[in-house]
Amino acid sequence: MPPLPLVLATRNAGKTQELRRLLAEFPVVIKNLADFGPTPSAEEDGLTFEENAVKKARRTAKFLGLPSLADDSGLAVQALGGAPGVRSARYAGEQASDAENNAKLLRELRDVENRAAAFVCAIAIAVPWGPTLVYEGRCEGLIATEPAGTKGFGYDPIFFYPPLRQTFAQLTTEEKNEVSHRGRALRELRNEFDQVLLWLRQRLTKSGWQWADP
Repeated sequence: MPPLPLVLATRNAGKTQELRRLLAEFPVVIKNLADFGPTPSAEEDGLTFEENAVKKARRTAKFLGLPSLADDSGLAVQALGGAPGVRSARYAGEQASDAENNAKLLRELRDVENRAAAFVCAIAIAVPWGPTLVYEGRCEGLIATEPAGTKGFGYDPIFFYPPLRQTFAQLTTEEKNEVSHRGRALRELRNEFDQVLLWLRQRLTKSGWQWADP
Protein backbone atom coordinates (compact mmCIF):
# COMPACT_ATOMS: atom_id res chain seq x y z
CA MET A 1 0.00 0.00 0.00
CA PRO A 2 1.40 3.48 -0.89
CA PRO A 3 2.54 5.86 1.87
CA LEU A 4 -0.27 7.89 3.37
CA PRO A 5 -0.33 11.62 2.54
CA LEU A 6 -0.75 13.94 5.52
CA VAL A 7 -1.23 17.67 4.96
CA LEU A 8 0.07 20.07 7.57
CA ALA A 9 -2.40 22.98 7.70
CA THR A 10 0.25 25.68 7.40
CA ARG A 11 2.66 27.17 4.89
CA ASN A 12 5.41 27.29 7.50
CA ALA A 13 8.41 25.43 6.03
CA GLY A 14 10.07 25.08 9.44
CA LYS A 15 7.08 23.30 10.98
CA THR A 16 6.85 21.06 7.93
CA GLN A 17 10.50 19.99 8.13
CA GLU A 18 10.15 19.40 11.87
CA LEU A 19 7.23 17.03 11.32
CA ARG A 20 9.01 15.27 8.45
CA ARG A 21 12.02 14.59 10.69
CA LEU A 22 9.80 13.41 13.53
CA LEU A 23 7.86 10.94 11.36
CA ALA A 24 10.67 9.95 8.98
CA GLU A 25 10.47 6.25 9.88
CA PHE A 26 6.75 5.96 9.14
CA PRO A 27 5.03 5.33 5.75
CA VAL A 28 3.67 8.84 5.44
CA VAL A 29 4.35 11.74 3.07
CA ILE A 30 4.13 15.16 4.74
CA LYS A 31 2.84 18.00 2.61
CA ASN A 32 1.73 21.52 3.52
CA LEU A 33 -0.63 24.12 2.08
CA ALA A 34 2.08 25.54 -0.16
CA ASP A 35 1.86 22.32 -2.20
CA PHE A 36 -1.77 23.03 -3.14
CA GLY A 37 -2.00 26.68 -4.15
CA PRO A 38 -4.69 28.98 -2.68
CA THR A 39 -6.69 27.35 0.11
CA PRO A 40 -9.32 28.84 2.44
CA SER A 41 -8.26 29.46 6.04
CA ALA A 42 -10.32 28.59 9.08
CA GLU A 43 -11.40 31.41 11.37
CA GLU A 44 -9.62 30.85 14.67
CA ASP A 45 -12.54 31.87 16.87
CA GLY A 46 -12.57 28.86 19.20
CA LEU A 47 -12.51 29.28 22.97
CA THR A 48 -9.71 26.75 23.42
CA PHE A 49 -6.53 25.70 21.63
CA GLU A 50 -8.14 22.34 20.90
CA GLU A 51 -11.15 23.95 19.22
CA ASN A 52 -8.94 26.05 16.95
CA ALA A 53 -6.67 23.14 16.03
CA VAL A 54 -9.67 20.94 15.22
CA LYS A 55 -11.28 23.67 13.08
CA LYS A 56 -8.10 24.13 11.05
CA ALA A 57 -7.51 20.40 10.58
CA ARG A 58 -11.12 19.67 9.59
CA ARG A 59 -11.36 22.57 7.14
CA THR A 60 -8.13 21.57 5.40
CA ALA A 61 -9.10 17.88 5.27
CA LYS A 62 -12.52 18.63 3.80
CA PHE A 63 -11.22 21.14 1.25
CA LEU A 64 -8.37 18.96 -0.02
CA GLY A 65 -9.94 15.55 0.56
CA LEU A 66 -6.82 14.40 2.42
CA PRO A 67 -5.88 13.66 6.03
CA SER A 68 -4.73 16.86 7.72
CA LEU A 69 -2.84 17.92 10.83
CA ALA A 70 -3.10 21.33 12.51
CA ASP A 71 -1.88 22.83 15.74
CA ASP A 72 -2.76 25.80 17.92
CA SER A 73 -0.80 27.02 20.89
CA GLY A 74 -0.34 29.89 23.28
CA LEU A 75 0.28 31.03 26.83
CA ALA A 76 -2.10 30.63 29.76
CA VAL A 77 -1.38 32.73 32.89
CA GLN A 78 -2.98 31.52 36.10
CA ALA A 79 -3.50 34.93 37.71
CA LEU A 80 -5.24 36.19 34.56
CA GLY A 81 -7.74 33.35 34.39
CA GLY A 82 -5.91 31.65 31.54
CA ALA A 83 -5.30 34.79 29.45
CA PRO A 84 -3.92 35.56 26.97
CA GLY A 85 -4.91 32.02 25.90
CA VAL A 86 -6.17 31.69 22.34
CA ARG A 87 -5.50 35.40 21.84
CA SER A 88 -1.81 35.03 22.68
CA ALA A 89 -0.63 36.32 19.30
CA ARG A 90 -3.10 39.24 19.42
CA TYR A 91 -3.03 40.10 23.12
CA ALA A 92 -2.01 43.73 22.63
CA GLY A 93 -4.00 44.14 19.39
CA GLU A 94 -4.62 42.46 16.06
CA GLN A 95 -1.31 43.64 14.59
CA ALA A 96 0.68 43.61 17.83
CA SER A 97 4.35 42.65 17.80
CA ASP A 98 5.89 40.09 20.16
CA ALA A 99 7.45 42.94 22.14
CA GLU A 100 4.09 44.69 22.51
CA ASN A 101 2.39 41.49 23.69
CA ASN A 102 5.16 40.88 26.21
CA ALA A 103 5.00 44.46 27.48
CA LYS A 104 1.24 44.27 27.99
CA LEU A 105 1.51 41.01 29.90
CA LEU A 106 4.22 42.38 32.17
CA ARG A 107 2.06 45.44 32.90
CA GLU A 108 -0.89 43.21 33.78
CA LEU A 109 1.30 41.29 36.25
CA ARG A 110 3.22 44.26 37.63
CA ASP A 111 2.01 43.86 41.23
CA VAL A 112 0.97 40.21 41.05
CA GLU A 113 2.81 37.64 43.18
CA ASN A 114 1.41 34.55 41.45
CA ARG A 115 3.50 34.29 38.27
CA ALA A 116 2.51 30.71 37.36
CA ALA A 117 1.88 30.12 33.66
CA ALA A 118 1.89 27.37 31.09
CA PHE A 119 2.53 27.12 27.38
CA VAL A 120 -0.11 24.86 25.81
CA CYS A 121 -0.15 23.18 22.40
CA ALA A 122 -3.02 21.21 20.85
CA ILE A 123 -2.49 19.07 17.75
CA ALA A 124 -5.49 17.80 15.78
CA ILE A 125 -5.56 15.17 13.03
CA ALA A 126 -8.64 15.03 10.81
CA VAL A 127 -9.94 13.08 7.84
CA PRO A 128 -12.38 14.53 5.28
CA TRP A 129 -15.29 12.84 7.08
CA GLY A 130 -15.73 11.78 10.69
CA PRO A 131 -14.07 12.40 14.06
CA THR A 132 -10.75 14.02 14.91
CA LEU A 133 -7.77 12.91 17.01
CA VAL A 134 -6.29 15.45 19.44
CA TYR A 135 -2.96 15.50 21.28
CA GLU A 136 -1.94 18.11 23.85
CA GLY A 137 1.35 19.19 25.39
CA ARG A 138 1.94 21.56 28.31
CA CYS A 139 5.01 23.19 29.78
CA GLU A 140 4.67 24.76 33.23
CA GLY A 141 6.71 27.80 34.18
CA LEU A 142 6.67 31.33 35.55
CA ILE A 143 6.37 34.78 34.04
CA ALA A 144 9.61 36.66 34.66
CA THR A 145 9.58 40.27 35.83
CA GLU A 146 11.54 41.39 32.77
CA PRO A 147 12.60 39.91 29.41
CA ALA A 148 15.81 37.86 29.17
CA GLY A 149 17.42 36.17 26.19
CA THR A 150 17.42 36.75 22.45
CA LYS A 151 16.39 33.36 21.03
CA GLY A 152 12.94 32.09 20.20
CA PHE A 153 9.85 34.18 19.58
CA GLY A 154 6.54 35.21 21.12
CA TYR A 155 6.56 35.11 24.92
CA ASP A 156 9.84 33.18 25.13
CA PRO A 157 11.81 36.11 26.67
CA ILE A 158 9.47 36.31 29.69
CA PHE A 159 8.63 32.61 30.14
CA PHE A 160 10.97 31.31 32.86
CA TYR A 161 11.44 27.54 33.01
CA PRO A 162 12.46 26.63 36.61
CA PRO A 163 14.12 23.23 35.96
CA LEU A 164 16.71 24.89 33.68
CA ARG A 165 16.64 28.26 35.50
CA GLN A 166 16.38 30.20 32.24
CA THR A 167 13.75 31.75 30.04
CA PHE A 168 12.83 30.00 26.82
CA ALA A 169 14.65 32.78 24.96
CA GLN A 170 17.89 31.78 26.74
CA LEU A 171 17.67 28.10 25.80
CA THR A 172 19.18 26.51 22.73
CA THR A 173 16.76 25.20 20.13
CA GLU A 174 17.51 21.64 21.23
CA GLU A 175 16.91 22.43 24.90
CA LYS A 176 13.64 24.19 24.16
CA ASN A 177 12.34 21.43 21.88
CA GLU A 178 13.04 18.88 24.58
CA VAL A 179 10.78 20.56 27.16
CA SER A 180 8.40 22.77 25.18
CA HIS A 181 4.65 22.29 24.92
CA ARG A 182 4.89 21.70 21.16
CA GLY A 183 7.78 19.26 21.55
CA ARG A 184 5.83 17.26 24.13
CA ALA A 185 2.68 17.13 22.00
CA LEU A 186 4.66 16.03 18.94
CA ARG A 187 6.46 13.29 20.88
CA GLU A 188 3.13 12.00 22.19
CA LEU A 189 1.89 11.91 18.60
CA ARG A 190 5.02 10.13 17.41
CA ASN A 191 4.81 7.51 20.17
CA GLU A 192 1.31 6.57 19.00
CA PHE A 193 1.75 7.11 15.28
CA ASP A 194 1.49 3.43 14.36
CA GLN A 195 -2.02 3.47 15.85
CA VAL A 196 -2.73 6.85 14.22
CA LEU A 197 -1.87 5.44 10.79
CA LEU A 198 -4.12 2.44 11.38
CA TRP A 199 -6.96 4.75 12.46
CA LEU A 200 -6.48 6.96 9.40
CA ARG A 201 -6.45 4.04 6.96
CA GLN A 202 -9.57 2.53 8.54
CA ARG A 203 -11.43 5.84 8.39
CA LEU A 204 -10.42 6.52 4.81
CA THR A 205 -11.29 2.99 3.66
CA LYS A 206 -14.76 3.23 5.21
CA SER A 207 -15.38 6.48 3.36
CA GLY A 208 -14.40 4.95 0.01
CA TRP A 209 -11.20 6.94 -0.30
CA GLN A 210 -9.15 5.93 -3.35
CA TRP A 211 -5.53 5.02 -2.59
CA ALA A 212 -2.89 6.51 -4.87
CA ASP A 213 0.75 7.48 -4.67
CA PRO A 214 0.85 10.91 -2.95
